[in-house]
Amino acid sequence: MRFTSRLGRLLSPLAMASAFLLPLAPSALAQQGGAPDPQEDGPGLRFNGLGRSIIQQSDLGGTITDTDTSTVETLADGNFVLDLAVNAQPNRSTEVQGTIRLRNEFGGFFGAGATVEIRELWARGVIADRVRYRVGDMNLALTPYTLFLPDEDGVINEPEVFEPQREIIDYEEFYTGNNERRLQGGTVDFGLAFAQGIEEVDTRLFIARLRATDFAATPTRLIGGGRLGATSAAFGPLASRAKVGGNLSYVWDDLESGNANAGIRNSVFSFDGDLTLVRRPGYSVHVVGEAGGSYVDRRRFFESPNAGGTDSTQTLLDESDSFFEVGLAADFGARGLDVSAMFVDVGPDFYSTAAQSKRVDYTEDRASFDRVGRDREQRRISLFDLTRDPGIYTFRVANALMGYDPRYSNVQPYGKATPNRRGFRFNAAYAPTAPGEDVNTGFDDFELGLDVALLREIRGQGTELLKDFVLIRGTAELPLSRFVPLPLPVGVTLGAQFEDTSRGGDEIEQVDLTSTLIEAGLSAEVYDRLDLLFGTKYRTSSGRDYVPLIENFNDVRDFPAPFVTDDHETLLGGGIRYRFKDDVYLTVQYQSFSYGKDAEPENDYRIGQVFALYSMTF
Repeated sequence: MRFTSRLGRLLSPLAMASAFLLPLAPSALAQQGGAPDPQEDGPGLRFNGLGRSIIQQSDLGGTITDTDTSTVETLADGNFVLDLAVNAQPNRSTEVQGTIRLRNEFGGFFGAGATVEIRELWARGVIADRVRYRVGDMNLALTPYTLFLPDEDGVINEPEVFEPQREIIDYEEFYTGNNERRLQGGTVDFGLAFAQGIEEVDTRLFIARLRATDFAATPTRLIGGGRLGATSAAFGPLASRAKVGGNLSYVWDDLESGNANAGIRNSVFSFDGDLTLVRRPGYSVHVVGEAGGSYVDRRRFFESPNAGGTDSTQTLLDESDSFFEVGLAADFGARGLDVSAMFVDVGPDFYSTAAQSKRVDYTEDRASFDRVGRDREQRRISLFDLTRDPGIYTFRVANALMGYDPRYSNVQPYGKATPNRRGFRFNAAYAPTAPGEDVNTGFDDFELGLDVALLREIRGQGTELLKDFVLIRGTAELPLSRFVPLPLPVGVTLGAQFEDTSRGGDEIEQVDLTSTLIEAGLSAEVYDRLDLLFGTKYRTSSGRDYVPLIENFNDVRDFPAPFVTDDHETLLGGGIRYRFKDDVYLTVQYQSFSYGKDAEPENDYRIGQVFALYSMTF
């Protein structure tokens, strides 16, 4: 197989290290207490899953409807979903699970609108009490530059009133909250513990299929790779400790599938480390960082017309680039304070499809009021859609850099792996624990967070001048009942994000785009398990930027007309929630969304939505 030979060379260091270390496993696993997760419950057959029912009604209004006579201004829909997972453990070392989904749209009777599908299948276990494995569906993440799911757009510290709809999106798209990607394939991992020198070594290898062939021009796309990490024992007078790791993510097209004769290869490797310089009671200081590179090429193969002849290859694209980030981090554990300062440099041609693919596909249709107005133009994705519409989200790895909306994310639209950025990032998180508590829980949470990024382009796009980027993001979790004597538990959440993009030069080169997103929420338990929920999101953007059209993964093909924005959005939500148990609740809410654009007041619109959601996890 033409592409697999390269995968073998790239995986060989990890495989060789694993082969060298595996014979040392028996003593290591004995120290760890034997087999991990799947065996804890013992053999048996269990049922679990999720049941969810939602019914909602939305109405469209505003000046845009004055001249629009074709759009239906009221929509009502809903569905019932039952995911029944059958979990079987035939023995202490094997576990299999399959999830069957039953779905019925409201208004569909006698089978109309009802579907039955397999949502999930996987098996996992332990081989010889040493190596854990999993095949089928799995969630994986390596590092933000190799295999990772970037954070969502339009979310800072989302108010609790919007969480029920966010839970639907996360569940439908297999978002775990740990930036993991959903893949289908197989993975093995094992950990070793040592008596001295090296404290532990962790190894993970995986391979998965990202796309199936259409038996024509689209070949099967695969991803493989892994991670080898090691943690040293404490050494030196300052109780120093070192954690190092090597990561590999390799995506390739299998040209033996179908009739395709061209495909890509994208390999990304990195080395990350965390060196504890000082460890003292109450605080520790670290040097942290990651460095690596990417390689992407696209080739076309020509088979020889003669039997036994030599095939030929045409290189259509061949690019490589590197990245690194390094800095200092301090952990004041006793006070709940973490701070870090990093210098980052991500090359203009750095391409990592498994880390740069976004959650939101801005080319997807909106579930409600997709086209509105007299000219039937497609409505731009808004905070309303980002909060409630699973149809615009995806967990799949994209074929190229996906489009983005500068109003929601312009500084690092592809997360840390955003190419063509250099500068500094600062982070601080403060989460003290109450006296007598080990961790924050529920309404007692008190957390503050601050992220600042000061970045600049490395290579100009369309001009030699460079854009400057500023990102300031703050979050707060404020349990009012912890500071003010209140008869009820009351919590307040706040979030604010400011982004600025600028570039000087001639008038045609100038860029001055700013956007602000603010979130605020309040939740109060007014009676036993009965909560009142309120929240708002507000976004405003103004200015101009150029969003280049990209080809060959990172090359600027062309510049469209300037992206000019001067609009604002407001989303308000309020309702009640009754928690029957921790994972069973019913909520009834009303939400109001408004969109306005100063230059086009005739296109202002508002959407109101009332919905009832019952969710049960069992």
